[in-house]
Amino acid sequence: MKSEKSLYRLLLIYAVSIVTLFIVKDDPAIFTYSLFALGVLALFLALRIGDVNIATIIVLVALSPLAELIIFGFGLVDLRSSDGDRLIQNSIIFGTHFVIDVIVLVPMTYRVEISKKLFPIAKIKYNIADSLLPWVQLIGIFVSVFALVENYLRNAKDYDIAFFFYSFSISGYIVYSFSAILITILLAMAYKDYYGFKTPTLLSRSSKRL
Repeated sequence: MKSEKSLYRLLLIYAVSIVTLFIVKDDPAIFTYSLFALGVLALFLALRIGDVNIATIIVLVALSPLAELIIFGFGLVDLRSSDGDRLIQNSIIFGTHFVIDVIVLVPMTYRVEISKKLFPIAKIKYNIADSLLPWVQLIGIFVSVFALVENYLRNAKDYDIAFFFYSFSISGYIVYSFSAILITILLAMAYKDYYGFKTPTLLSRSSKRL
């Protein structure tokens, strides 16, 4: 029992530290690393209770930011552009985001079917994430498409529009944050069922008997 409390205390400090780090420093890299750290924590907890459904969802959600981190973070695609190559370079950047999101959308849409083949003895079932996350992924795809069209109009046709250019990172924050919140809710519900936690209520015991 003492070791269990120590583990939960350590995980709580770990999670709070990550969230605090993200709040005090508004930086895309910090956001990405914080997201991965929280993802690792959530994956550890999902595996601890043996919930394959949540574990596979976490892996799928992490695929897009992980691919972006590898491609952009390690310089495989340069995020910098000059006046001469802005059209081409921005097209490569937004196009890369588009391709990544489309590729991830496929296993995310068929998560249950793929999981049943990979884990035949596990209890694979649909949950709310299977309904919502593909639509969330589609939002990212649409934003990439609009950003590509806007980039062409701005840099090839000289139209003064840059809405999706400036809101591209913000839309990414929203999409990944929503996914993280959804996973947290699913994990909390799974933990409640696994350990038999009682749901708090304002009713007194005498009221329940009635």
